[in-house]
Amino acid sequence: MNKLSPEQRRKNMQANKSKGTKIEILLGKALFAKGIRYRKNNKKIYGTPDFTITRYKIAIFADGDYWHGKDWETRKKKLGTNAGFWFDKIERNMERDFKVNKKLRQEGWTVLRFWESDINKKLHQIAEFTREIFDFKKQRFEEQKLLKKQKINEKKEALIQNYLERKNSEFPEKLKRSAVKFTQEILHHKYPEEEFTPKVAEDLLQYGAPKKN
Repeated sequence: MNKLSPEQRRKNMQANKSKGTKIEILLGKALFAKGIRYRKNNKKIYGTPDFTITRYKIAIFADGDYWHGKDWETRKKKLGTNAGFWFDKIERNMERDFKVNKKLRQEGWTVLRFWESDINKKLHQIAEFTREIFDFKKQRFEEQKLLKKQKINEKKEALIQNYLERKNSEFPEKLKRSAVKFTQEILHHKYPEEEFTPKVAEDLLQYGAPKKN
């Protein structure tokens, strides 16, 4: 890094934006072109990522090389003896980035951080890589959603079977209503062209639970 005078560093600092930077705009357009829809600077997410895909828990940051400490061990030696303020600020940024990454990952987020220089030079590759992550997370999400649905259906069927085996006053009224409701759902699934009232479902439970194809 070239050594800068205090005045030059002050002007660079003033010109630096925390939001809507050039690299954010470039990356945002590239992600959009890949069919990735995101939210910008979502303050509800810890660390306020530059881009978030909340549904699949992906957080994306576009980090400036200088302010986030790229190649820091080499760069910090070039700051000079009068750059204490910039030294402390950059190291605080690096520490904060580390804490943000750790907390988001603990909460189940996939964190992607891209350097300014890489965005400028390898934008296409970065967009392709992000799309791969997006597709992987989407597939996992759909698989988990299907698994959850299967487990719910298993619980519903178990409740109906339990009711059929215990058709007496001891069966809780609340669970009986649930059994009737679930029976309605099964009937609608099997015969979508028909209308089934709770009374029909309740009467049917007296003879046996309908089964899905």
